[in-house]
Amino acid sequence: MRSVALLSLLFILALSDGADRQKNDRYAEFKKKHILPTDFQTDNKIAWVEHLVNNDLCGRTPVQSFIKDSEENIKLICNGSGTKTRDNYNKSTNLFQVYNIESENSTSQMLEWECKVNCSTAKYHVIVECQNNLPVHYHYSIFLRILCIKKLLLKALV
Repeated sequence: MRSVALLSLLFILALSDGADRQKNDRYAEFKKKHILPTDFQTDNKIAWVEHLVNNDLCGRTPVQSFIKDSEENIKLICNGSGTKTRDNYNKSTNLFQVYNIESENSTSQMLEWECKVNCSTAKYHVIVECQNNLPVHYHYSIFLRILCIKKLLLKALV
């Protein structure tokens, strides 16, 4: 009987450890894709290229958004300072400095791979998906939504 109880306890602990690891993995992925290091040089195009290449993000999506603020302030969107919009999505009540990066993989005339980058920035409210009081998915900023609609309209006109 003791061995059954011990095995049950070990099984429960293994499951809860897996859930914690998955939660941390989703936040770590969000951090990699959307939170800039505090010392990041946002005005340096080479730094952007290196950041995208080193994190395997170049050309990942047509426009990627990066938030320049402390992790703690960004976590607060899901843990006290955000406004619930629907399901697990929260909108920041504070404005964040958001860098919208257009990047693409390309091959130069010398047949060398390169990452081309264009950057725009402004302060926006952001909407993130929250899980266990942590941001795990960048839904959009108001600007990003307008930019995507504009690009779709331009493609339709061509």
